[in-house]
Amino acid sequence: MPFVNDRKDPGAPTLGVFVPCDPRIDEESRRRAFNIGRLTARLLADGLRLPDGRPPNVFFAPSLVDGERTADAAAREMLEAGVRGIFIVPDTWFFPGRTAMALTAHFPPSTPLACVGGNNAAKPGVVGIDALVGAYAQTGRLCPMVIGSMPESGLEPAFDDCTREEIIDLGYAVLAAAALRGRRFLSVDTDSMQMETALNPVHAARRFFGLESTRESMKLFADMIRKKGGYNPEELKALRHWAVEVKFKDRIFTNTEELVAGRADVYTGRILPPPLAEADLAKLDEGLALYLILRDAMRDLNAAAGGWTNQLAWGSDRRGLPLSTADIAESLFNSSEDHTGRKAVIPFATENDVPGLLTMLLYCHLSGGRPTLFMDFRKVYEPWEIREAAAALGVDLSSYGSEPWLERGFIDGNNSGSASLDFAEKCFLFKAVDYYFPGLGFSVGFLSPPGIRGLAGRLAYSDLSGLFTMVQDEAESVALPDALAERVCRASDYTWPHTFLTYDRLPAGRVKVGMPANHFHMTTGLPRRRWQHFSDYTLVLNYAWEGLPEFEEGSDRPQPMLWRLNGGETAAKMLLAGRR
Repeated sequence: MPFVNDRKDPGAPTLGVFVPCDPRIDEESRRRAFNIGRLTARLLADGLRLPDGRPPNVFFAPSLVDGERTADAAAREMLEAGVRGIFIVPDTWFFPGRTAMALTAHFPPSTPLACVGGNNAAKPGVVGIDALVGAYAQTGRLCPMVIGSMPESGLEPAFDDCTREEIIDLGYAVLAAAALRGRRFLSVDTDSMQMETALNPVHAARRFFGLESTRESMKLFADMIRKKGGYNPEELKALRHWAVEVKFKDRIFTNTEELVAGRADVYTGRILPPPLAEADLAKLDEGLALYLILRDAMRDLNAAAGGWTNQLAWGSDRRGLPLSTADIAESLFNSSEDHTGRKAVIPFATENDVPGLLTMLLYCHLSGGRPTLFMDFRKVYEPWEIREAAAALGVDLSSYGSEPWLERGFIDGNNSGSASLDFAEKCFLFKAVDYYFPGLGFSVGFLSPPGIRGLAGRLAYSDLSGLFTMVQDEAESVALPDALAERVCRASDYTWPHTFLTYDRLPAGRVKVGMPANHFHMTTGLPRRRWQHFSDYTLVLNYAWEGLPEFEEGSDRPQPMLWRLNGGETAAKMLLAGRR
């Protein structure tokens, strides 16, 4: 079979590419059209990656589709190849009903479709694209399009760089929608602390993303910890060595309460920790063992992600037998390294916050496996409050000019669990405080460096619409003067990770009232329009922030034709949701 990859990877989803064509067209035009399709297939194979770093399988139909017979033949081949998402790549006029629509009729209506081509007058591909996309929209089916730029003549025309980027963004949306269907995540116990924004929307996740959830009791894992089973003791030794002697060497603090009470500047100063006692190492082992146990359990389930309650029953309810906090385990899942070296990120949510986990899982797939940072929306610092705090500390802000955090404020993103080590230059471990986590254990602490750019937001579900909504925008981590940074860290939970975020287009005061839960998330390498394409396939609504433009060229995707014909994005998605 004509896979663009050297061979088919049976564990990876398959995207299909075919070229519709007019049966009357001359041979040279047919060759050119075929070559454009082949180059597009190669672009997708080279430019897309799954979270574990593998490319998808890309199947390129070996013949032009110029009528019903060739459409049926190509459909059979694509079905045999296991195609789960389809790219239609025309360069000439074609008859939509006899070619593309005849082929896609062989596939389930949920199969993601996309149509891409050049803005070519000599070979009227635009006419064909508009006719096809309009025909799909008339039937109520979504088919986004990219009409880009390439040379109008020549047998091997290449899309320009901007068009390639648009196709890759659309490709990631198709790939993620296809790859997530049928996957599952592990959800351990209930929503932590009765935070109903963390409830597992089982049916909605299945309906819109194709995701299943395996719900498990934490008793199983508590028993494994107490029995010292479910993991390889030798691997635990290797993991502990990496943690103590490599990753957190000379940065493991067991005197947390003393540090906080003494207002020690751990993040910006140079403070050495006390020696590790055997009891502390035993508690560290407990948290690291939980990481290995959960990792292997998810491998057995073929789970793409997980969530863990931690509070209250596991680590902080004295009516039971509190166990070591899972914070270090959660951080390791969300990081791209552990004792084995570089590894795939596995999105893992603290407090079993499943809408938060879904945010992380979708962000990870759409960014090609980038880590996602899980944060509390802990405190918002508006410009007036920053200046007041600086004045009280005697910090001169005059040299900082028009820094974005001075103009728009910033958010202190702060959470003990699921804090990816990738968002830090220097990581610490701090022993949990007894009054909060009597099961003790260790959590990661850090202060993120400036210049981490990405999308920061939160997915939420509502019974009223029966739909998910994404609330997000671009943000960047910022650096404060040392004294001010230490003061901000101490104002919340000093020893938990801190990332100071300023949104590119939104004042902090507006963001303060915009997040639909106490947690939000950030990832890098995910353009806004890529998310928008994915949200179209999965019928996720996108919250429009007050005062922002509806469309920015180069950053937003144009509205799909189906949305244009049905009252706009929100109205059309709600109509389509009624069909699912």
